[in-house]
Amino acid sequence: MIDSKKRFLIGQDWSSWGDISLQSATTIFNILGVPAIKLPVHLLAAHPGWDPKAPQQDLSAWIKQVLTFWPANKWAGVYLGYLGTTAMVEQWCFYVKDCPQLVIVDPAMGDHGHLYRSLDADYVLAQQKLLANADVITPNVTEAQLLLQHPITDLKQALLELQELIKGSQAVITSVIQGSQIGCAYLSHEHLQLLMQPRQERDLFGSGDLFTSLLAALLFTGIDWEEALEQATQLVTKAVRQTVSCQKDVQIKPIVADLMNLGGNLE
Repeated sequence: MIDSKKRFLIGQDWSSWGDISLQSATTIFNILGVPAIKLPVHLLAAHPGWDPKAPQQDLSAWIKQVLTFWPANKWAGVYLGYLGTTAMVEQWCFYVKDCPQLVIVDPAMGDHGHLYRSLDADYVLAQQKLLANADVITPNVTEAQLLLQHPITDLKQALLELQELIKGSQAVITSVIQGSQIGCAYLSHEHLQLLMQPRQERDLFGSGDLFTSLLAALLFTGIDWEEALEQATQLVTKAVRQTVSCQKDVQIKPIVADLMNLGGNLE
């Protein structure tokens, strides 16, 4: 049951051209009926997958005013995605330490074995500090390796090490590839669990954003951790599989009916 008096804070980048990050999170939370304040923390004319040279705007000065205006204990939970600059991450480090409710962080900063070109080692260090105040984290394999500062050769050990970095105990590694399958890995009572689906022939931007937005919205409604992981994995798989070939970004349209049915059951 969703308490309509509660509000969850979402802080992510906004790309005017592109269907990822805060755009997809806003759609998911709205369809599921999860009351949320959507706060853009970094503006891009287009996300780098469309045009790496597109103009960007750092919002650090404005965000500082906003976070001073809104006390952290105001929220029923906080969900953070890509933050854009080290200074922005550091602002959120200071802010969420005073949040008594669920804090979910997608430490978005790299993929395919590389840190994003616009970021540096200081950004990784800042993310490590931010995670100390997180209850749930959802790094992909590349981001997990950056956070741990070593290659991942054992998923269970990597998850145990990630749990040491966070305030809570719920860490999931996404984009785990095993043969022809892709999915996520997490621990249940210290036992490694894998949620795998057939891997699609192409990569789409925003699938990680979509996964964490789904997971966050489901957790904020009170759904059990493992059920939320399973539902998020299945929905992302369907969205990727049914996104039309001309799109670069994963589309939410294929799962709108599923989300509406799920939202109706949560009322």
